[in-house]
Parts: sequence; structure tokens; C-alpha cells
Amino acid sequence: MYDIDNTNTQNHSVTAMICEQAQLYGATPERDEFDPREVWDADEALDAVGEAFRLLGDAVPDGVQLADERESLLWGFVNTFDAQVRRLERSVDRLAPQMRTLQRAQDGTEINARELELVTHRAQNLGDRRDAFERMRDAAAEHYRAATGETWRPRRGSHTSQTGHLTSAAIDARDFLRARTDRATRAHLPEGTLVAVTGGKAVSDAGAVITRLDRARVKYADMVLVHGGGPGVERIAAEWAERNGVHQVVCKPDWNAHGRAAPFRRNDALLNLLPKGVIAFPGSGITDNLVDKALALGIPVQRCAA
Repeated sequence: MYDIDNTNTQNHSVTAMICEQAQLYGATPERDEFDPREVWDADEALDAVGEAFRLLGDAVPDGVQLADERESLLWGFVNTFDAQVRRLERSVDRLAPQMRTLQRAQDGTEINARELELVTHRAQNLGDRRDAFERMRDAAAEHYRAATGETWRPRRGSHTSQTGHLTSAAIDARDFLRARTDRATRAHLPEGTLVAVTGGKAVSDAGAVITRLDRARVKYADMVLVHGGGPGVERIAAEWAERNGVHQVVCKPDWNAHGRAAPFRRNDALLNLLPKGVIAFPGSGITDNLVDKALALGIPVQRCAA
């Protein structure tokens, strides 16, 4: 039996001891309480992300077989933060119907008002946590680009940043099309002049690709790059967009849905975005198919060598 009278508290009350422990080790509020804690220490967290990324890369140094897996390993590290972002987004979305119901139920009573305040507070906290993980994800994505030379993208969907710390956004084409009819998401997607680029895997002159893109951006200052997310010409274009802060709309083939026809269906999806023009470098029959379809739709095509 806990005997308060016989407890050696050194002239401290039990309440004081609990408060002291909470200060030392933290206290987690109950579901029916407001949460006064800070969301995070941004500087400390971002420094930790950078150090963790460095240590993870050092775990698979050059000269060993596991070095072949480094890019995949580092991609997964960035994806861990992206998964947290998406999980918290879903949590906020699940609270939205409850908030609407509570708003309609407001009748001036203190009980209903407090419940609405608690749910609203919970949603705001989850949103702040989501933003924190997004900043950590974007920081990790920048480390990924520095370490591998590649732009990090999720396997599905878009890599956008509501907190505005990305130099550019990589938007899935399906997200872009949906946003044209969805006011709620339109604000998060890039606006500007769509310019498509296509070409094959073999590139003899990467500088030629960059030069053409630079010229296009001079002509269209609000340029948004559209491409298929593939190797070769399209990878060079994606890296150029990342370096120059140009937003991207990425149309990847859906092999699971369309099988061997996936690249050609991807061409259709890309052209459905109605780009201002297509910059076409030499490639395979898939590239030729996109060029032919663009010309049939009256979309200007600039043929280039690389």
C-alpha cells in the first residue's frame, strides 16, 4: 500500500514529484487534453537527418558488393519520411468529417464547444507533425540527390512539398489531370507553360539536352517540364529541372495496368496534358510514336540531336 505519510519526498509533495518527472522525461497528454508540447526542434532534427544519411552511406562503402545496393538503400531512407507524411495526411483527412459533424452540432453548450476545440487542436497538431516530417523528407531527398546524382521520387504518386522547401516539384501526371477539375488540390500543383521532352536512353551529348532546355526556359519563364521519368534524355532533363527550380509533371508507364502497351498509353497520357510543344531527341519507336501523335494533334515538335 502506498503510504504518503511515510514517503521520503525530501519536503516535496507527490504532485511536485510528478511535475518534476514530467519536466525531466516528458508527459504525453491524454486524448481529451490539449497538447502544450513543441512539435519538434527543427535544427536538431534536420542535422540528425543529415548525419543519419551520412552514416547510412558509410555503411556500404565502395569496394564491397553492398555498394551496388547503396542507391536503393538511401532511397528507402527518404521513403521512410515520405511514408510518415502520407500517414499523417490520412489521419488529418479522417478527422475532417468529425469536425464538420461537430460544427453542425454546435448548440452553445460548453461540452460540444470543447469537443470541437479538442478535435480541431488534434487536427492542427497532426498537420504540424506532417509538415515537420515533410521538411525532414525534403532534406533527406536533397542528401539523396547529392549522394547519387538522381532526383528522389516516390514509387507512386507525386513528390510535392506544401512547406515550400523543394526547389522543384515532381508531379504525377494523373495528379495533374485530377487537379484541373479539383479546386481543393489545384493550388498545390504547378501552373505555367507545359513543355514536353522525350528521347532515348543513349545520350552522346548531354550538353545539347541542357542547351535546348535552357532556350525553352528563356522563351517560357514559367515553364513546367513534362517527361516520362525514364533514363537517358529524360533523366538529364529531370536533373536540369531540379537544379533550376523548374517544376515537373512526370508521366510514367503503368506496366501493371497496360502491359506491353504501357509506353504507348503513357504517350497518350502525356499528350492529354496538351503541352505547348515537344522537344524530341533521337530514341526508339516509342519516341517516334509520341512525336507522330503530337504532330497529329497539332502540337509543335522541335527535333534535336544529342
